[in-house]
Order: sequence, then C-alpha cells, then structure tokens
Amino acid sequence: MRRLALLAWPLAFASTLACTPPPSGDAGDDAADDTTGDTSAETGDTGEALRPNWHQDIAPLVYGNCVNCHAEGSIAPFSMESYEQAAPWAAAVVDATEEGTMPPWGAINTDECQPAWNWRHDLRLSDEDKQLLVDWLAAGTPEGDPAEAAALPEPTSLDLANPSITLKNPAPFTVGGTKDSFVCMVMDPGHSEELWIDGVQVIPDNAEVVHHVLTYVDTAGVTDDMVDENGMFPCPGGVFFETGVAQMSTWVPGGLPTETPPGVAFRLPVGGKIVLAYHYHPTGNGDEVDQSSVALRWSTQEPDLPGYGIAYGAAFNSSGVEPSPDDVEGEPLFYIPANASGHVETYTLEIPAFVPPISVFAIGTHMHYVGVDMKISVLRGGEEFCVVQTPKWDFNWQRVYDIDLPLDQLPTLQGGDIVKLTCTYDNTLDNPLLAEALAEQGLDQPVPVYVGEQSLEEMCVALVNLATDIPIELFF
Repeated sequence: MRRLALLAWPLAFASTLACTPPPSGDAGDDAADDTTGDTSAETGDTGEALRPNWHQDIAPLVYGNCVNCHAEGSIAPFSMESYEQAAPWAAAVVDATEEGTMPPWGAINTDECQPAWNWRHDLRLSDEDKQLLVDWLAAGTPEGDPAEAAALPEPTSLDLANPSITLKNPAPFTVGGTKDSFVCMVMDPGHSEELWIDGVQVIPDNAEVVHHVLTYVDTAGVTDDMVDENGMFPCPGGVFFETGVAQMSTWVPGGLPTETPPGVAFRLPVGGKIVLAYHYHPTGNGDEVDQSSVALRWSTQEPDLPGYGIAYGAAFNSSGVEPSPDDVEGEPLFYIPANASGHVETYTLEIPAFVPPISVFAIGTHMHYVGVDMKISVLRGGEEFCVVQTPKWDFNWQRVYDIDLPLDQLPTLQGGDIVKLTCTYDNTLDNPLLAEALAEQGLDQPVPVYVGEQSLEEMCVALVNLATDIPIELFF
C-alpha cells in the first residue's frame, strides 16, 4: 500500500494575475442585457464625463488584475482588453468579485481564521476596487473619453531572469473532447553534477488549453518505469504524490516565475528528472495541441538553507483521521456518505518533541471535487492558531500560498505542536463541481466517497514549505 509521500521542495509559489470567469448561461446576449446604460450620453449636468468610466477608472483596474488571463488567445473564456469586450460582462464581473470567486484566490480571512501575516502576490481586490466596479455598472458602464484615458499599468514581466536551461515537453499532447485531461511529462536536464534550483518558469505553448501546471523533481528515479514511449503518464487529479518526488512550484495562467528567497534553493541530484503535471481544459472547438516548456535557473553552489516540504494528511488511507459523527460501522474512518452535506473529516499530526523550530515559507490545501472548505491550524500550549483557510475551495484554482514575511520573521513549527487539518465536504448535487464529476462518470446521483486519488475519491492534505539545515526525514 502506498503511503503519502514525504516531499522535499522549496517554496512553491503560485503567483498569478487575476482572472474573471464567465457568467452562468450563454455569454453574449444574456450578459449584455445586464448593462443597458446609454453609453453615448456620458456626461453629467456639468458637462464632465461620468465617473467611474472605462478609460479613466476601469481599464487601469482591469489591466492590472485581469488581462493576463482575459486576453485573446489566453485560457479565460472571454477577453477584457477593450471597452467593447469588457462592458457586456460588467454584471458578471461584479457578481464574481463580490462573491470572492474571482480573482481566483482561496485563502480568505474568516471569523475562525485570521493569520497574523499577509500573503505574497495576494490577488484579492480591495473593497475600493470592488466598489468601483459596482459604481461603473450602476452608472450604465460609461466608456468615457479616450482622450482623457488614464495610463495603463505596465505589464508584469512573466519571464524568469537568467534561466540556465529551457526544457520542452518530450512530445506534443492533443487536448480534445469535453473532459479535462491530467497528464505528467518527464524531462531529463542532462546535468552531470548536483545542482540547486532557485527559479522555475512554466512557458505555455497553447494558452487556450493549459489550465495549471505543477512542477516536481524526481530525485529517485520514481518515474522511470511509469512513462510511455513519449515520456508521459496519467496524473489523476492533477497532482503527483510519491516518495522521492518533490514539488517545486504551481503555475496558473498569468503566473509569475517561482523564485526562492535568497539563500534558499532545492536540490537536483545527478540523474534527477523534472516532472510537469498538466491540467488541460478543452476549448470545445475541436482538438488543440500543446507542447509547453519549463525554464530553470540553477547554481552549483549549495544554499545557506535547503528548501524542504511535507505533504501530509489523508491521501491513500485513513491513518491519522479522527472519528466523525457520520462514521459507519464496518467502513473506514474516512467515509463520506452519499448525499451528506457539511461532512467533516479531521486529520492530526504531532511534531516530535525533539524537533527544533523550523520556518514555514508557504502552505496550501488539497482536496478533490467533494471538498468545499479546508482549514489548517496549529495547536500549541492549549491554544489553536489558524494558519490558512480556503472556505470556498475550488479544485480548479488550487495553489500554495506564500507568507509575506522576511526569513527571520516567518512562523515556525516546533516540537510538540499538533497540526490539525479540518476538511469539509458536500456530497450532494448542490455541489456543482461534484455534479460535473458525476456526470463525467455517467452518474446522476452521489455515491459514497472514500479516500483515494480518483476523481470520485477524496483527500484532506496539507502542503507545507519549510527551510531548515536539518534533513526533515530525521523528524517527519
């Protein structure tokens, strides 16, 4: 039986610019019906342009937060690069930003979780920006005068500085049909000495179908017997948990390169392979082909602190899972009954007493389609401290969240700490992601769900990035 791998990876940044989803239903006419203002009469009683308007107020906001995804040829289903493209979607944009589903950022402060730090590259809009969108919609989405247009933000560079090598996927992959595809690609950098990677950049070839990508280092030849003749193998769920395989980064459209903090890097041993786990989303307009690449920046100099990470929780069995009110005699501890809503599974991990304080760079949550909320907290000295909560969990926008503090001020895990994972599931048809997953399997009703890696199985897993000069395998 496989156990959840102990992974070794550095800070896995998932930095993106914001994306906005389409409204439900047909995109064009229905969306346009919500913006019925007369944009030809765009001056008030004083003759001045109505505010807010596109050119003076909204375009800078959209270009600063949306167009890296919402552009022609990118992964988003519609473009927002011009007034004509954006205005019909104003109501949908307001709804999505008010609900917090866009920009796609899951780490949200709640009454039960208020971490004592900010997140690096936080995608959430400010309350002022949200109100600006509301006011624009209420005013009838005025365009304003192009002659008075505000300067647009300079586009953020998505290129990794000074890459050492760029590796292309070993073979093209065809994305078609109506179902998402999850596939891993394995590449050999061909290096002859131990290297330390401090920068990673995924370079999408076909941005219309590349939904997100996870990057790994295979340090132990795990994938040697898994790949086919094209250097690929299926990655159910879009993740790859195996002993000897270490995650480096998470990329989504518009994502910035992964760059570790100064003095921190992760090890690429001689013979190590690079693994990219792809989530492809079909366009619905026929077959599309992708052969993306990854750029790496490395050094032969050993860093001050190696980056490590652990992936722990319920992934392949019920070990460590606490009893639940919904437990059924004869069933494993991790069991979600069909049609159960608000079902909670709890997993705990005690840090051995002899472990010295180790810094936490970043933390992420991982579940599948039945999951709706996950919280990670630390119990210490009779108190519980919440580290992160993703109360609107969305499998399609999972990521690792980077703590925005200098190295010497980062939170630590200490000997005697108990790390607690609280995962909430909705195994009913009210859960839209579950309904979609059931339909893909030819089912129209929920089924009992157990722990595992398939789409209709579940996990409750924390991804934690650490830095320490003591090998983590000694105490985890």
